[in-house]
Amino acid sequence: MAVAGMTTPLRRDTYKKLVLNAGAVLTGFDPSEYTTAAALKTALVAALADTTKVLGATRGGSTFNYTREMRQAEADGARYRFVGDTFVDGGDAFIATTLLELGDAGILKKAFGTADSTTTGDKTVMKIRTRIKDTDYLQNVCYVCDIADGGYQIIWLKNAFNTSDLVITYTDKGEATLPIELHAFQDAVEDYDYAPFEVITLAAGT
Repeated sequence: MAVAGMTTPLRRDTYKKLVLNAGAVLTGFDPSEYTTAAALKTALVAALADTTKVLGATRGGSTFNYTREMRQAEADGARYRFVGDTFVDGGDAFIATTLLELGDAGILKKAFGTADSTTTGDKTVMKIRTRIKDTDYLQNVCYVCDIADGGYQIIWLKNAFNTSDLVITYTDKGEATLPIELHAFQDAVEDYDYAPFEVITLAAGT
């Protein structure tokens, strides 16, 4: 019997559907081929061990943002908002996080975006270009999080690029940090009906 005054959206599965922990940001990881959480888990283990596919450890978690440019068509006689009167003119999707592993030249290059690097032995030198090339956009950036039931949630950005200023903070008795914002970019007008990102949820299954 229901208890008076205890209306609540809690269900038996509520705590199985929570998205947990800070997640991980991967680059060059295409999640489209995985249809089960088990298959994705195997791929994630390999990706997290691949230094070319991780943005490394982060601090303070990460955030996903999608801001939309919306307008409401004004019409004489309209006293309330009408279904169909609102249009989306554009949007901006990005993942914001703070990087820790700044001693890794490969991670730093992804953050800098327009960096050209040369490596001789143990020495890597980076120079920052003023022009953005097509190859500077990071393909298939994925923010992967755990779901409490054993599944995964993925925010998949297309053609991501860090647009934030490069501010590295060095602290005494601490670690250097670099906040970044990886924004998604369209690469074809044929895709204009959709924003350049996808949200994928893979349930744990039975």
